Amino acid sequence: MQINNNVAALNAWRNLGVSSNALGKSLEKLSSGYRINRGADDPAGLLISETLRAQIGGLDQASRNASDAVSMVQTAEGALTEMNTMLNNIRSLAVHSSNVGANDANAIAADQTAVDKAIESMQRIATTTKYAGKNLLDGSAGVVIGETTTAALASVSAGSVAAASGTVSAVITTAAAAGSAVLTVSNFVGQSTIASGNISMWLSTGGTAGTVINVNYASGLSSTAFVSNINTALAGAGFYASSNASTTLTLYASSVGTAVVVQASNATVSGTANVTGSGGIDIAGTFGGTALTGSGLALYGSSSSAWAGTSLVFKAANNVVGSAATVSVVSGIKFALTQDASTATQITYAISNMQTSKIGVASTLAGSTLDAIKSGATYQLSANASGAVTIIDQAIYDVSNARAKLGSFQKFTLETTINSLSVSRENLAASESRIRDVDMAQEMMNFTKNQILVQAGTAMLAQANQLPQSVLQLLK
Repeated sequence: MQINNNVAALNAWRNLGVSSNALGKSLEKLSSGYRINRGADDPAGLLISETLRAQIGGLDQASRNASDAVSMVQTAEGALTEMNTMLNNIRSLAVHSSNVGANDANAIAADQTAVDKAIESMQRIATTTKYAGKNLLDGSAGVVIGETTTAALASVSAGSVAAASGTVSAVITTAAAAGSAVLTVSNFVGQSTIASGNISMWLSTGGTAGTVINVNYASGLSSTAFVSNINTALAGAGFYASSNASTTLTLYASSVGTAVVVQASNATVSGTANVTGSGGIDIAGTFGGTALTGSGLALYGSSSSAWAGTSLVFKAANNVVGSAATVSVVSGIKFALTQDASTATQITYAISNMQTSKIGVASTLAGSTLDAIKSGATYQLSANASGAVTIIDQAIYDVSNARAKLGSFQKFTLETTINSLSVSRENLAASESRIRDVDMAQEMMNFTKNQILVQAGTAMLAQANQLPQSVLQLLK
């Protein structure tokens, strides 16, 4: 028997320490709810768990980003809703003012005043609607597009969606041409004289006949003087006369495209009661390889095109096949809707410029914008109520189209993204839980076992400490 080294006590003490450590770990797991509280608990599991936690945090923030984007879209659409309401009221006023049989000048002037105030309010909405300090409807949240080559284009305007950012080329594939009407004139040769008569001429734009211009000419007038007299009468009318054959007089539209048609009526000159000219040719071309719709000298992105709402107007001097213009395109607002901050995964959306000088541009009416129906402008109610209604209808389409696109972006991009992120977050959280969270039932079994072992170890250590006292029996 030894007293200096109580092996039984040392053994009991060692096992008590192991049980105490195990009991402490069980208490830690049960109180925290985690199976892994430090790297020593499960190094590989900790690495995987922290990676999943970073992904979960990114998904949570991406979902919040998408929710912020929804708020921004709703702010913009709310403003456009009010603009739609005002446009409907403006249209009613324009239709009312066209009833000239029942309205006097004062009534029409009152309608015009109301229209002016409504347009003023719409412009204020377009320039002051903001989200988090960022303007939404003044064009700054849209696609920025501008020509980088020298003067091939008369104007460039961006739509609400662009297919890409960078440098894009616009190329004419079909040149535009003006419409014309040919009249046969007796004795129309050189300086020879022609018979007296008259000719009535007018333009038909988009199917709507314009002002009829009558030109009378006396017997004995030379063909050169005849053409000169006609062109004097046609100054500013949108078409002109030219003699390019021995017996014909040709009327040409000043504007190219199919929308403008020259018409004439005079049996004396043409031998036909009415002469309807052939329509012109609209320009055709591509932008970034995508075919755009042509109207006159303008190329437009159709509503189904990647360049919806974009317009490029070529100058007349560049109206030849193969003529090209290079423009720079910078897309509008960018949203980070994924778990990382990579620019490659950002979603871009652009809101059209809703200022009154940018909406209501009707392809059949020159110089048409919503501003063109204000007092003193070309299409004010007292001057051209029909044209004003056409412009208003186009403006209603522009605003409604912008609202529809905002709604589509919210429903099919933002809300679906939020739903998708929620599902991904749930699955990742489940994976992380399986690795890191403790099984409470199993750990309670371990805790109970370790608790009993500690109690038993303490008792056995006490017994082992009593064993050396038996040596005293030998010393008696």
